[in-house]
Amino acid sequence: MNKIWLPFVTLLIMTSCSLFRTVPPKEAAPPEEKKEKSEALVKEKAEAYVEAGIDFYQNGADSSAVAEWQKALRLVPDDPEVHNFLGIAFHRQGELDSALVHFKKAVALKQDYFEAANNVGYILFLKDQIDQALFYFDLSLKYNPKYEPAIRNKQLVESILEGKLNKKVFELSEKADRIQDYDQKIAALKKVLQLDSTYAKAHNNIAVAYYYAGKLDSALYHLKKAIEYKRDYPEAINNLAYLYRVADNYDMAVRLFLKALSLKPKYVPAMNNLGETYYMMGDRDNALRVFQTVLELAPQNPVAGMWIKKLEAGSNQ
Repeated sequence: MNKIWLPFVTLLIMTSCSLFRTVPPKEAAPPEEKKEKSEALVKEKAEAYVEAGIDFYQNGADSSAVAEWQKALRLVPDDPEVHNFLGIAFHRQGELDSALVHFKKAVALKQDYFEAANNVGYILFLKDQIDQALFYFDLSLKYNPKYEPAIRNKQLVESILEGKLNKKVFELSEKADRIQDYDQKIAALKKVLQLDSTYAKAHNNIAVAYYYAGKLDSALYHLKKAIEYKRDYPEAINNLAYLYRVADNYDMAVRLFLKALSLKPKYVPAMNNLGETYYMMGDRDNALRVFQTVLELAPQNPVAGMWIKKLEAGSNQ
C-alpha cells in the first residue's frame, strides 16, 4: 500500500494517584513520542483492514472486501488508495455511482494518481459520458504516458467514436468475461462474435474458455483469428505460444513469447511462460536469467520465486 496519511490521534489516558509512593514514578513520554506511537497504531490497524479486504476481494467476496476497506477508511479517511480499492470493488458489484464517487475522491486527494484517473475514465465511459471519460484518460496519461490500461481504454473509446467498434458488442463481451462457467462463457462470446466477427478480444477470450474446456483445436482457431484481426496483440500471442508449448513445439513457443514481449516488454506472465519453456527445453541458464528478470520487475512474484529456488537447488546437486 502507498504511504498512508495519518491524522493526529490523541489517546485519553486514565491515571490514578496513590497517597504514598514506594518507588519514583516513571518519566512520562514526551507528547511527540505519544503522537508517533498513536499514529503507528492507527496505521497498523488500517493496513490490517486493507490486507484483509484484498484477501476477500481476490477470493470473490466483494461485500466483505468493501466492509474491510470501509473500516480502514474510517481510520484514514484521506487515503487515496483505499478510496481506489473501494471503487474497484463497487465496480465489480455493478454499483457504478458508488465506484465513481470513490475513484474521483482518490484523484482529488492525489492528482497524479494515474491509476485512479484511468478508473474514473472507465466508469464515465460505461455511463456514456464519453467526453469526460477521455479527459480522465488523458489525465492518467499526463502523469504516466506509458500506462497501458489508459492507453487501451482511450483507444477503445476512440474506436467506438470512429465506428470501428459497436458499444453494444463491447458491453456484451465484458458481461461474458464475468461468467465463470466456461460453457456459458463460450455461448455468450459466440453471440458477441455473431455481432462482430472481427472483434479480436472476443476471439482471444473465447479461445481461453475453449482451452479450459479442453477444446484445444477451437482455442487454436480463435487465437489465430484474434491475431489476424489485431496483429500487435501481446496477450493473444502469449496464449498462442502457450498452446504451441502444450503441443511440445518449444521453438515456436519461444519465438511467440519473445514476440509478445517485444510488444509488451514488462509482460510478466509471458516472461514466466518463456522461462518455463526454456526449462522444458533443458536450457536452465536462460530459464534462470528470465526468472531473475521477472523478480527485478515484480519482487514478490510467486511463480518466478518458486522456479529460481528450483533451479538454484538443482545447480547445487
